[in-house]
Amino acid sequence: MAQDVDLAQFARRLLRFDAGALIRLRGDRAWGLLPWSVLVSVSLPTPVQGDRVFAAKDGTPRDAQWVVALPPAAASTVEVVPLSSVLGAAQAAAKTLRELAGRAGERAIRDALLDHEVITGVSDVDGTSFTVTQRLVQAMVRMGFAQADPIEIRVTGPWTALASPLGQAWHRQQSQLTVRPIVNHLHGR
Repeated sequence: MAQDVDLAQFARRLLRFDAGALIRLRGDRAWGLLPWSVLVSVSLPTPVQGDRVFAAKDGTPRDAQWVVALPPAAASTVEVVPLSSVLGAAQAAAKTLRELAGRAGERAIRDALLDHEVITGVSDVDGTSFTVTQRLVQAMVRMGFAQADPIEIRVTGPWTALASPLGQAWHRQQSQLTVRPIVNHLHGR
C-alpha cells in the first residue's frame, strides 16, 4: 500500500508546522511529530539499520532529543473509508473555524475541534472499537497524505491511525487515570 516519499519533502512538510521538527528513521519508515501530538510517517525506499534521529531543518544528529514512543509495527486495519469522508471532515472543521473566527476563545475552539470525534465504530473482523479524531484528519490533510484511496483506520493498543498510500498519522489515546501525590499531610495521612 505504501509509496516511498522523498525524505526532503517530508522534512519540508514537518518544518511548516515546527521549525525545530525532528525526523526519526527506523526500519523502513521516517517519523515526525506534529505540534498537535500526532506522529506522522512515510515509507522509505531503503530500510535503515538501527535508529537515527536528526533535525529536519539541517540534518544535524539529535538522537537524545526524541522523547516520543512509536506505535508497535503490527496494527490491525479495522475499517476502510473513502477519501471523501476524510476530506469532508476536514472541510467541516475549516468551515466551523471560519464561522467562529475573531471570537474570544478561538484557540480553545481549535483545541476542542482537534479532539472532536469524526469517525467511530466497531470492527466487523474482531470487534475492536475505534475512534478517529479531527487531529488525525488534520494530520493527513496538512501533510499531503489525503490524496488517494483507500484510507485505512488502524488500531493497536491505545494507538489509532489513518493510513493512505502516501503516509500515516498516529495518535495515542491518553490514559484517563489521574494520580494525585500525597502532599502536605502529616505522616502520610
